[in-house]
Amino acid sequence: MNITEKLDNIPSVPGIYLMKDAKGNILYVGKAKSLSSRVRSYFQDLRRLSSRIQQMVLKVTDIDYITTATEVEALILESNLIKKHKPKYNVMLRDDKEYPYLKLSIDEEFPRLLVVRRVKKDKARYFGPYVLVKKARETLRLIYKIFPLRQSKDNLNGGYKRRPCLNYQMGRCLAPCAGYVTKEEYWKIVKEVALFLRGRNDDLIRYLKERMKEASENMRYEEAARIRDQIAAVKSVIEKQRIISTSLEDQDILALHREGDRATLQILFVRGGKMIGDKGFNLRGIEGIEAKEILSSFIKQYYGRDVFIPKEILIMEDIEDLPLLEKWLSEKKGVKVSIFVPKRGKKRDLVIMAAKNAMYSFSIAFDSKRSEDSILEGLKRSLNLSNIPRRIEAFDISNISGTTPVGSMVSFLDGKANKEGYRRFRIRDIEGADDCGMMAEVIRRRYSRLSEKGETMPDLIILDGGKGQLNTGLRVLRELKVKDIDVIGIAKGEDRRDPKTDVIYQPSLKEPILLPLNSHERHLLQRIRDEAHRFAITYHRRLRDTDSLHSIIEDVSGIGKKRMHTLLTHFGSLKSLREASVEEIMRVSHINVKIAKEIKRRI
Repeated sequence: MNITEKLDNIPSVPGIYLMKDAKGNILYVGKAKSLSSRVRSYFQDLRRLSSRIQQMVLKVTDIDYITTATEVEALILESNLIKKHKPKYNVMLRDDKEYPYLKLSIDEEFPRLLVVRRVKKDKARYFGPYVLVKKARETLRLIYKIFPLRQSKDNLNGGYKRRPCLNYQMGRCLAPCAGYVTKEEYWKIVKEVALFLRGRNDDLIRYLKERMKEASENMRYEEAARIRDQIAAVKSVIEKQRIISTSLEDQDILALHREGDRATLQILFVRGGKMIGDKGFNLRGIEGIEAKEILSSFIKQYYGRDVFIPKEILIMEDIEDLPLLEKWLSEKKGVKVSIFVPKRGKKRDLVIMAAKNAMYSFSIAFDSKRSEDSILEGLKRSLNLSNIPRRIEAFDISNISGTTPVGSMVSFLDGKANKEGYRRFRIRDIEGADDCGMMAEVIRRRYSRLSEKGETMPDLIILDGGKGQLNTGLRVLRELKVKDIDVIGIAKGEDRRDPKTDVIYQPSLKEPILLPLNSHERHLLQRIRDEAHRFAITYHRRLRDTDSLHSIIEDVSGIGKKRMHTLLTHFGSLKSLREASVEEIMRVSHINVKIAKEIKRRI
């Protein structure tokens, strides 16, 4: 069926459409209130379309569509398909990092506070996001200092578990695990924590003062003194907080700065009237796309993930489908969500602040990017590579005389570490100190998997080692029929000018290449090689420690598989267990003083 026949058969109902090229690749995913009208509009007068969409339409040989009951369903399906297929002509949000939140588990009888990466549809309360997990953990530690909230992971819905831990002795917990506090008293603490995290500190101080007065009048002087210290601690925190709004809203503020085919979209996070952080998202290949389409696409993709949705989203200009996006977000959150463009006042000032931050973030991201481009181009020239090495994967092997051998792979995109692309390999097939054999196993496992899945191959592969490792890697790639990828080997200590630095081996040259000592290209390769080495060593040490820890624990009387797993999960390494006190070991579920002392004796 040709395009004309397809157009004649597309119904006039809500749904999504997928534009495809001759190879079946999805070029674009869109949604429509009326599929027939929207899809036909692409093929009526190309001159009305942007140059980018014109190029896309000329490549379209097939159109698929899926009908939906409502526009909101179409919007959700569009967002999911864009995330899955990453079409070339859609605006793509490439930062898939999940930001940390603090979760207050009010669905439990004795709630606790956790750092999580996803906002789920449950009865818990979520606070954040925190752009850095460090900030989330700092806030968690601060709360534990101010409020005696339990820190244990025990499920306390079915009764009491054990005797009080060290936190109870230090006055930092009310020991619900031992039944030392009623549910009603504990929930007073939960209420205080919720007020603190929502930024309602004035309400919190009033509430604490009432509790302090009531405790004092009933001659519970120790409790009154503890609450007095809480009030002082909360006031100290208030003095350091930056107040954005006195009306205590939860808001996200979005603004865009663009130059040519690149842009940065900045989002400011305001929770409880206070600025808690910001984040810039860098976009490429957006020439010819209007700002309102970029903003609309960002909202769909960002809030389509498991993130906190505020009641207000402030944007810099009107966007397409605004009422539909509000309806979708309101249904997702369960309460009314408003998206609007403030024209004056403090909210307009917030949008201007976000725009300035977007400009600064753009400068940092893309000015440095231009410099990185020149380094990558220089690397192509210096090593006579087939392509500019924008995607680099580097491998290293770590073992001690063949024991607990591991391989590592680090990934660099446009000269920067791409930690989501890092991979670890535990050597399975090679015995003894055979570095080349181990390298062959790792290369085979990595690129056979990429070939099977049809995933993007790197532009350059870097192998730690000399001619032996290089020839091994080339042989495996030939066996896998992987072509058109540059491969080099890097060996340390073979440069007479500086024995501590690296030389480069290439397939077509007998002698290694010696890059200028202070060249940016040499420094980039050394940074990548060192990162691969660090990643391999870290994994190797962790496995050695885990194996040693496992052997020590399994010899202790009273330790079965369940307790062993709990200890391994809790401490993670032999070093952490050695540094732990008997009391800290006892904090692990089902470990009594006798077992804890025996573990300490053995390590």
